[in-house]
Amino acid sequence: MSPAPTRVTHLVRHLTGLCRDLSQGRYGNADDLFELTKTTGDYPKEITELAEAFGLMLVKSEAREMYLKNTIVDLERTRAELTAARESLARENAGLRRTLDRQYSPKGILGQSLAMRRVLTQVEKLADAPVNVLIFGETGTGKELVARALHYNSPRSRGPFIAVNCAAIPETLFESELFGIEKGVATGVSRRTGRIAQAHGGTLFLDEVGDMPLVGQAKILRVLEDREVMPVGGARGFPVDVRVVAATNVDLKAAVDEKRFRQDLYFRLKVAALHLPPLRERPDDVEILARNFLNIHARRMGRKPLEVSPEAMACLKAHSWPGNVRELENEAERLVALVAGGRAEKEDLSPEIALGNAPGTAGPGGGDNLAALERAALARVLSECGGNRTEAARRLGISREGLRKKLMRHGIGTSP
Repeated sequence: MSPAPTRVTHLVRHLTGLCRDLSQGRYGNADDLFELTKTTGDYPKEITELAEAFGLMLVKSEAREMYLKNTIVDLERTRAELTAARESLARENAGLRRTLDRQYSPKGILGQSLAMRRVLTQVEKLADAPVNVLIFGETGTGKELVARALHYNSPRSRGPFIAVNCAAIPETLFESELFGIEKGVATGVSRRTGRIAQAHGGTLFLDEVGDMPLVGQAKILRVLEDREVMPVGGARGFPVDVRVVAATNVDLKAAVDEKRFRQDLYFRLKVAALHLPPLRERPDDVEILARNFLNIHARRMGRKPLEVSPEAMACLKAHSWPGNVRELENEAERLVALVAGGRAEKEDLSPEIALGNAPGTAGPGGGDNLAALERAALARVLSECGGNRTEAARRLGISREGLRKKLMRHGIGTSP
């Protein structure tokens, strides 16, 4: 006769039965297992405690499963939102690209004068040419607008357009700003990518290149020759692919003769040249530009379009415009802001425009001497602003640092 089953074998039998019931789905969820713990007589206490432990584990498992399901739902919703946002961004980018293409198309640059038509024809031809371009023109003639037209109508239009005002950067910061700087060159200095590297695959626009320091000129020449950039404090350079478009409102040839500008860099930049005519040489464009600027600023200020009387328009056409297109836009903005009615009269114009050109604005040599013209314009605007350089720089559309350099170059004023 076999011995009576021990407590252990008894528990094993019940545990086996519990496992069988679980495998057959009798206890399909935590509630069933918890119900088991309330019954008496079916299983010993140890088995019911074990069932309760299983129930707690199942609760956690069910909670985790629900959390995962909810997470998946959230991720799917987020993915749908991201897909929609990506598609919307792609449409927006395409729209912005079309806007840029239209805005900076040579056909979109206003001007019907023969001189401007010639320039725009050259821009169309040079846009596709993989050569550096040097743009000559007085302050405010639209050199950056032409530079952008060259970029956005070129094979590089998908790349960046990086504009650098060489006159606005202090000489002590010039190299790090253009070429970048490595971390640890000086205490607290972090690594910074230079503007040349930022233009990789696109166009680098060097405005007022005549104000570039000689040390910077040497390094720019190295970039053009070797197609690589050496950051300040760097051990070796890295390759860059940029097209350089430079602009100047000074006589660079004279600067070369005076050893203020490197001759080799001058010829590197002047593979092709564009000469933008001053506004006084294209009076036929004044009315077109004036009406365009009046409409732009009227929309911006929420005003109705402003008309211009024949007498006022005649004064606008007769003005010498030392600040060129930028000065004309400033005048249009002023009229929209100040004229209460729907029409600007002669007396609404700035005094120097309504009363005729200020003395000395025409410059010698029929306007051929850019340096003399620039000096006259600087002196006039500075006088009109009562010596306030910040206001003079704003009117001229340049930085205060750029104005300071120009005044020093022309020997105007001595105070900082």
